[in-house]
Amino acid sequence: MRRFVPRLLVMGLVAAIYFMGGLERVEYLLMDLRFSLVQRDASKQLVLVEIDARSLRLLDVWPWPRSHHAELIERLNNAGARNIAVDIDFSSRSTPEQDAMLERALERAEGRVILPAFKQYNGWARDPSAIAETGPLPRFATRSRLGSVVMRPETDSLVRRTMPSIPWGGTDLPSFPVLLADALGSSSIQYYIDYGIRPGSIPRISYVDVLRGEFPPELFQGRDVIVGASAIELGDYLSVPLHVTVPGSTLLALSTETLSQDRALRRTGALPTLAVMALLTFLLAPLLARWPWHRGLLVLGGGSLSLVAATVGLQKVMPVSLDIAPWLLAPWLCYGQSMIALIDRQTLRIFRQRMAVLHRGAMMRRFVESSFDGIIVIDPQGHISLFNQAAEAMLGYRSEELVDKPPDPLFDFSGDGSDPFKISDLQNLETPVPLAREGLGLRKDGTTFVMDITIQRAVLQISRNPLERREVPRTHHFLTIRDVTARRLLEETQRLAAEEAIAANRAKSEFMAAVSHELRTPLNAIIGFSEMIKDEMLGPIGNEQYKDYSADIHSSGSQLLAIINDILDIAKIEAGNTTLQDDLIDTELLVETVIGLVSARPEAEGLTINSESEADLPVLRADETALKQVLVNLLSNAVKFTDEGVVMVKTAMAADGSMLIAVSDTGIGIAPEEIEKLGRPFYQVDSSLARKFEGTGLGLALSKSQMALHGGELTIESVEAEGTTVTCRFPAERIETATSS
Repeated sequence: MRRFVPRLLVMGLVAAIYFMGGLERVEYLLMDLRFSLVQRDASKQLVLVEIDARSLRLLDVWPWPRSHHAELIERLNNAGARNIAVDIDFSSRSTPEQDAMLERALERAEGRVILPAFKQYNGWARDPSAIAETGPLPRFATRSRLGSVVMRPETDSLVRRTMPSIPWGGTDLPSFPVLLADALGSSSIQYYIDYGIRPGSIPRISYVDVLRGEFPPELFQGRDVIVGASAIELGDYLSVPLHVTVPGSTLLALSTETLSQDRALRRTGALPTLAVMALLTFLLAPLLARWPWHRGLLVLGGGSLSLVAATVGLQKVMPVSLDIAPWLLAPWLCYGQSMIALIDRQTLRIFRQRMAVLHRGAMMRRFVESSFDGIIVIDPQGHISLFNQAAEAMLGYRSEELVDKPPDPLFDFSGDGSDPFKISDLQNLETPVPLAREGLGLRKDGTTFVMDITIQRAVLQISRNPLERREVPRTHHFLTIRDVTARRLLEETQRLAAEEAIAANRAKSEFMAAVSHELRTPLNAIIGFSEMIKDEMLGPIGNEQYKDYSADIHSSGSQLLAIINDILDIAKIEAGNTTLQDDLIDTELLVETVIGLVSARPEAEGLTINSESEADLPVLRADETALKQVLVNLLSNAVKFTDEGVVMVKTAMAADGSMLIAVSDTGIGIAPEEIEKLGRPFYQVDSSLARKFEGTGLGLALSKSQMALHGGELTIESVEAEGTTVTCRFPAERIETATSS
């Protein structure tokens, strides 16, 4: 018998709470959840005519003269409205003319107009005997139908139900929704409004638009109409579930839609609710006592969610709202009782686990002390709680000197270039934990060392175990420090070496530019005077051999000047002193010009040099001198390394909009391992003194640099003994849409 006592206590407790209304708010929350999950659109049979802020602004005065309402009713009646429910108080008199106009409009509507009737207290007292009936003037009431607009909030101050009728003059007066939905006699019991019907799906139009006739003719044909206030200035707003507040006219529309769609919700009564609760208690209580806590939690959690889901599904297909709060509460109380019993059984096991934790703590302490890195633990109060031996060796303090003291005097982060930072800043949990950073460690003897510090934050949350005595989470910070002085010295040495290398390279370029510039002046004199002698400009030379010598001097000087010019161009590019002079270039004409220059050279004798271009090539925007220099270099190389055969220059557009100029030959080709090295200044595949081909190795280097200045690239493809193709790719932004003339 004793095993049934906890179950009976649970059932009695749940029943008492249920009858005292303690679960009513829970039921409301579950009902609201179902409303949010089971949404549906309005039937479109009802149209709202809103007295909104726009209507108040355009019609300028409030309250409006009854001629406005009369004209509105006339327009709705002429538009074919089935019923016209006007939620406006006509209980007081206006001017005779205004009242007469409204009376005529009601008479012509032939009973299709419904006017509001409601009850209200005469004064501040809430005595039922002080309630007065308020309705339209008799002259209006006799030419229309009366409908109740009374709405009463529930215990949570929200309007959830509506009354189908109210007592009125010794009889029952049906409500607006009942009259509009043709639900007379269906029920006299209050029903719950289905707030799953979307208010936004109800057709609505501004009062002023109807008054002016600015609406589609078919909008009101055969439909019911509710005319009411929605402007917030008029204050006709009611607190409701799900939507917070809605205008009274919208609430009447939702109530009407609830009846029209047969969604008037009914809740299950106390007897079936408590019977199912008792059955669940007797079935689950013995199982929960045997199951592990996590299994019971999983079953109850899954069962609770399934039960809620089932009520959602039921409400979707039927206008029924199940009271399930007792069904949820009773099993969870049984689970709580079984957990209390389980805790009693676990007391001894917890004690043994505590001893094991102490043992593991001692092991972890030993592990921390054995670490090569300094480890410092900061407690929730911002004081040092652990200071291992490695930290003692780095900072020169003993652990006893620093425990329970702040850590800031040990570190200096002011010189790392980042935001000011102190370890104590971490006590504010909103301060983000920085990544690994560098700072200075301040030793006890006043010396410093460069260190890397890594900080980790560990938040120990409050346990759900009833034996837990903490009220707030505990936050510890773990600092790992490492002496990196030697590494920083090495990095500084490497940085200085890199800077020196950069400076040396810059000095080399400047030296090359200066030397090249100084050599050009005497070379120009040598070339000029040798040319005068060669051409016998001042008279004949007696010995022909001197004339040959002067020709050799002129040729060698010109060749040397070309080399110096190339060196000077490369030096300028490396120093960033070269500026492109962009022009619009006809590439086909430029290629033909370059071919003419190279074909005249002796080394081109016996070779065929051709060009091939796509039709209608666009214009290229580039430095014409630089581009001509690139093509001359590439074509000269092709001629130099081709004994016989064909040299071809092709110009075409790539798929990505770039322009390609490719120089191909059928010469000796290049080994694959040598291709990547080409383009370096002074590099030659055959660098021996007895090499067959002359040259300085500057042509490709200069061409590659010129292409880089244009934002393009130069690529080399070659097969030994078959030939080489060098391709210049100019980016799409250098291609002009207009074609060359």
